[in-house]
Amino acid sequence: MTKHKTSLEPLGEDWQEIRLPFANLVRSFVSGDPHGDRIRVRYYKTKDKDVLMGRIWFGPGAEGPPGHTHGGAQAAAIDEICGGAVWAHGYKVVALNLETDFGTFVPLNTELVLHGSITKREGRKIFTEGRIEDLNGRVLSKGRVLFLELNEEQIAKLSGFTGGLELPSEVLPPKKDEI
Repeated sequence: MTKHKTSLEPLGEDWQEIRLPFANLVRSFVSGDPHGDRIRVRYYKTKDKDVLMGRIWFGPGAEGPPGHTHGGAQAAAIDEICGGAVWAHGYKVVALNLETDFGTFVPLNTELVLHGSITKREGRKIFTEGRIEDLNGRVLSKGRVLFLELNEEQIAKLSGFTGGLELPSEVLPPKKDEI
């Protein structure tokens, strides 16, 4: 574990910290180790409809090019902020397609901003956009993720993998050890 201290504090007065609805059921590659050396992230709902914000830090365990974040770690973070936006607004989904555009090198050991939003819905398909920005609002990488809303049979099948626990659709308050 790295000794780098992170705060990942909210950047707006209306930012309300949440845990993603599935946080108690899975150990996420992105948000599963809040004190580790790979990725640390905190999520925030705002007053904006269909939007989820986040603060993220990529550590040495997410290194790709020397001193910078691996593209796969960036893509995973964009996938999770977009999926989080959808789940936090009441939809139970899985990803169908992820496209990522890497605009510039993303530095390690720097606290950054995540933005995920629902852009449109067509039947069971939910379209999203996400981005990683520096604190000045410069987009470092961005992506689009297409999700499919699960039907009752698919939800029941996934519930079998969670030990019978129901997949929640509401957001959860942060755990005390994550603050």
